[in-house]
Amino acid sequence: MVTTLGYTAAFLLPKVREKFLALVQLTVVLTLATCLLLVVVLLLGGHQLLRWLNVEVLGNLFYTLPVLLLLFNLNGIMGSWYVREKQFLKRSSVDVATTLVGRGATISYGLMVGGSVTGLLLGEFFNRITSTITLATGSIRHSFGEVWRTSTWAGIREVAREFREFPLYFLPASFINVLSAQLPIYTLNASFGSEPVGLYSFSVGLLEIPINLIGSAILPVFWQKAAETQHNEPERLPGMTLNLYYKLLYLGLLPFGIITVYGDLLFKFVFGARWEMAGVYTGYLGYYYVFKMMSQATSPIYTVMNKQRHILWSNIGLLSARALGLGIGLVLHSLNTALMLFGLFSLLATFIIDLQVLSLLKLPVGRIALRTVAFVLSTLIVLKGIRMAAELLLQ
Repeated sequence: MVTTLGYTAAFLLPKVREKFLALVQLTVVLTLATCLLLVVVLLLGGHQLLRWLNVEVLGNLFYTLPVLLLLFNLNGIMGSWYVREKQFLKRSSVDVATTLVGRGATISYGLMVGGSVTGLLLGEFFNRITSTITLATGSIRHSFGEVWRTSTWAGIREVAREFREFPLYFLPASFINVLSAQLPIYTLNASFGSEPVGLYSFSVGLLEIPINLIGSAILPVFWQKAAETQHNEPERLPGMTLNLYYKLLYLGLLPFGIITVYGDLLFKFVFGARWEMAGVYTGYLGYYYVFKMMSQATSPIYTVMNKQRHILWSNIGLLSARALGLGIGLVLHSLNTALMLFGLFSLLATFIIDLQVLSLLKLPVGRIALRTVAFVLSTLIVLKGIRMAAELLLQ
């Protein structure tokens, strides 16, 4: 995020191709400059950094960081380029193929040597190099020469100024979002030990699978379409956004509702008795993920409407709500209370952010809020009622 200053998120916004190419040039220049700076830092103080970060186990592999950073950023730049060109199949197929290559390399190395941190780095390297080569040999390769020929420092400075809200607001907002998501790991480990952290991480990892699958399938397409609609037919954007919002609500209600109500039973049955508490934690978070799924429809709107500072304030609000929920649980010395309030406050904050986005589109947020709450509560009541009835019959 630091190396490109968040400018890749602006790739969909320029109406003219010259400005888009200048944004590509800007992100490539930032990437190369940062990688060179990182090489100098590692050459001068790499051993001290290894000790300071407590990662001596990496040894000389630590010095591959500039290469991995370069590959990672080139992946991001070209992936966003394909989204702008509406080549969603190319991007998604590369994501799937390279993930399989990377995970395969990691698992194969682990089986051969009995497990090592080296396998994680090798897997990441194979993932990124495969992805970079595949993306670079696609249709956009015909434009690489144009990027080079049209590059001027004046053009790069112009787009840097025009889209300066991305480093000013989008970049810190992205950092806050990462901190917000990782907050339970830091606080739970310090207060309750490593076992709850493992159970929580396992729960979140499973919940993120459908979100990531749906997000990778829907979000790039909608983001591109929303940007195009805002340019050409802005009056259609509210209806298009609300339509996707409701579709994602209906899609998530039942599966995440089942996880919320029956999580402990499902985890005990599938993974064994020792993972039952992971199911309990998953239940605390289940309905939050319904609202997180719906945010796939609202999250691009801030960007396409050039409301980057709203992203920053929204993420600050989400972080504050989550910290409050965890803080109450920590004060009460109750792990269950901390995670339950973390899930509840995450849900409420995300819902409020979604409604705020919809209000920017001049949509009737009161009616939308009532309809959403009615669907969520009715589904929850039905599922909870079925569980209570089954428990009574089995007594």
